[in-house]
Amino acid sequence: MSANTLPEALAAQSHRTDGGVTFGSSAQRERLTYAEFTEQIALAAAGFADQGVRPGDRVMLRIGSSREGLLVLLGLMHLGAVPVSVKPRVPGVAIDHYFAEVVRQQQVRHAFEIAGHGLRDLRLVTGAGTAPPPAAASREDVAFIQYTSGSTGMPRPIPLSHRAVLGNVAAIGAVSQMAPGHGGLIALPLHHDMGLIGVLTSLIHGIDLVIVEPGQFLRRPLAALELIRDAERAHSAFPDFMLRYVARRITEATRRTGPDPRLFAAWSTVFCGAEPIREASVRSFLDAAAPWGFDPTALVFCYGLAEAALLATSHRYVDPATSFHAEGPAMTARLGTPVPGLGLRVVDEGGSVCPEGLTGSVQLRGDTLFDGYDGATDHRVTWFDTGDLGCLREGELYLNGRRGDRVFVGGVNVFVADVEQVVAAEPGVAECVTLPHGASFAVFVVPERGTRPDVQRIAARVATDFAAAPETVMEVSHSAIARTASGKPARGHMAAQLERGILPRPTKTSL
Repeated sequence: MSANTLPEALAAQSHRTDGGVTFGSSAQRERLTYAEFTEQIALAAAGFADQGVRPGDRVMLRIGSSREGLLVLLGLMHLGAVPVSVKPRVPGVAIDHYFAEVVRQQQVRHAFEIAGHGLRDLRLVTGAGTAPPPAAASREDVAFIQYTSGSTGMPRPIPLSHRAVLGNVAAIGAVSQMAPGHGGLIALPLHHDMGLIGVLTSLIHGIDLVIVEPGQFLRRPLAALELIRDAERAHSAFPDFMLRYVARRITEATRRTGPDPRLFAAWSTVFCGAEPIREASVRSFLDAAAPWGFDPTALVFCYGLAEAALLATSHRYVDPATSFHAEGPAMTARLGTPVPGLGLRVVDEGGSVCPEGLTGSVQLRGDTLFDGYDGATDHRVTWFDTGDLGCLREGELYLNGRRGDRVFVGGVNVFVADVEQVVAAEPGVAECVTLPHGASFAVFVVPERGTRPDVQRIAARVATDFAAAPETVMEVSHSAIARTASGKPARGHMAAQLERGILPRPTKTSL
């Protein structure tokens, strides 16, 4: 990729009237050609300059999945300012305290639709005027800063250089082979790395992109899917929970009207990551989507993290036997090999490289890594400890979970993600969240609508499968699961609530 910065790469599409960006999937949807969209980006930059924003200024914003939200982000980068993307909420943290901490850390002077904190409130202006070219910048300059989700505490800043993001965009393009004339769908929040980098990748590669607000997609998924039905090739990203959700909705549609064999016929890439990939979710999706024309090899299992811009490893699905590995009672997804320019190793507690198949700490270094939470650590040469535990088999990565999501019960090592996978497969269970608790762990079970899971059976199965008895198994409502703004269970916050007695404490389940 010859461009030095993201704005330069986006501006390379400015001549095109044969492709564009569509916002929304309802009757109010709006489509802009690349020529129109890139002009609006440049005019937005001019509007921000008129309001006093200068290259290098840091501007706090919450990125929405609308034309306005994306124009604010891209207009600021076009000007040479540094967007600081914050989450709309953080579990257990007052939002004003969170924003004040971001202002202090980043020395923010301006904000978009975030009131108070002594910041200048910006407006989006894209009226007539002279559209300036992208500001001069270096590949090593910070393109934008996004904050972590706060699932384990106060969110941390992730400064990403143009070099890191462009490198990851190129890697994602190489895996997907996306090109002008292809279609794309992003229905993930843009304050999450999978949504934001997915959009940037699609724009830079010039595909016909549909951006749908997540809530709108959940209400009418088939309406959004229809918009890329006739693409030459189609690309998207579905975390595990979206595989399960789409499977349910197309199964309902199959019963009502029968399948449309062309709906998924063009789909050639569906990146699946951001949370544990469960064999049951994949199986249910593939079974439901097959009559609608879905090719199983379109699924791409990923290991990604915001600190690596997004994609770290990838594996294109083959079949259950090849793409999953049995880890005791659980199945672990094969996450593949690192993207070009990225090194990966697994080390033990002493820092020595682990032998094949032995679990240890996953570390990364390379061109697509951020510059440390301090903005000054060169992770092209310094290994970054991801906090994830996993192993390598024949050079391919398999993850066990986060270091903090491992509990020791009577000398037995238990990963909560494995417990969740086993429990989620039980009849009547819609979702499971497992937390360290007392000398063991607690299992929270969200029932399927109209059902009552057998918590006694679940407790007995967990104790048998993992040789470790849960402290409790309790049925809770969906609303009892605290979540980050990205939709992940806020484990740290929930564990703290449990220990303080804020969550209900039922009688210990007898076995």
